[in-house]
Amino acid sequence: MPEYRKWVPTVLKIAVLAVVVIFIVRNIPLKLEDITSFLVHANGRFYLSLLLFAIFLMLQAGIWVLIVNASMSDDERFSSRTRLPMLNGLRIFIETQFGKYIPGGIWNVAGRIVMATKAGVPLDAQFAAIVYENILLVAAALVYALMLIISLHIVPAWIGLLLVAIFVLIYFFYTPLTALVKGLFVRASRWKFLQRMIGKMTKSFGGVEMGGSEVSLTRNQFFICLACFIGSHFIMGIAFWLLTNSFDKGHIGLFYAAGTFATSWLLGLVSPLPGGLGVREGFLVYFLAMKLGTETALQISVIARLWNIMAEVLFWMIIRAVYYLTRGEKVYET
Repeated sequence: MPEYRKWVPTVLKIAVLAVVVIFIVRNIPLKLEDITSFLVHANGRFYLSLLLFAIFLMLQAGIWVLIVNASMSDDERFSSRTRLPMLNGLRIFIETQFGKYIPGGIWNVAGRIVMATKAGVPLDAQFAAIVYENILLVAAALVYALMLIISLHIVPAWIGLLLVAIFVLIYFFYTPLTALVKGLFVRASRWKFLQRMIGKMTKSFGGVEMGGSEVSLTRNQFFICLACFIGSHFIMGIAFWLLTNSFDKGHIGLFYAAGTFATSWLLGLVSPLPGGLGVREGFLVYFLAMKLGTETALQISVIARLWNIMAEVLFWMIIRAVYYLTRGEKVYET
């Protein structure tokens, strides 16, 4: 039995990787020789954009770690728990990120729950972090999306003012809203199907249950994390701006690039395919074609998907390298 437990995780990792690679290869409409030719002839701006996008992903992961630890500090039962180290958190984030390319749409979240639980993070704090992370991600992306569609006169300017008003209302009425959110967390933690699902995911190491605690972020923590997400989206905008300009077939503005990528990401949330495949590319073409022409927009939309995956792989390679360089330090077991 001990031998069985040693090789099963490795086999599962290989199987997941195989599924991800097959899905990506089947859904990116580029031949291997086309990809190789593009990468060989790509200029320095493309590789700089790739590095910046990897940094953007690291910032996203780092903010998730901050949200997890902030959620733990809100409950007295968890205040004595050891916080999730940044390096371990970054590793958990990126090693589960590839699960989004597996059909089903929940595997990256499920993988993160399993790995974070093994690292000692309470399920209540994880659940709160997942909710807050997605709310803040959408809010930050919405800021840039509104900048784009207002500049294109797709929606009137007062819509942007409405978003500002919503943020102001959340700030002043944060306490009662937080009480409502805490109540929702407690009710959700009692759902039997959720408990069964979590029990199955954590069965291999004894099984863990949600305690139903009222975990949340304070007002300052919430808006600091929101500001961090907005800032990280600006790094993403610079990266995408460099990517589009690396084609040397026209130029778009920095905020136009940031708004285009953020809007396409938001609209891609409705895609039934993993990673927003298809929908995001379609809207990238729609917005980029206004400035660069349809042919160039099509090329960028296809390469952008490959670029996204390459940045994730680069992020993973960096974290693995740092992990091995610091392997003398205590890290969680996988």
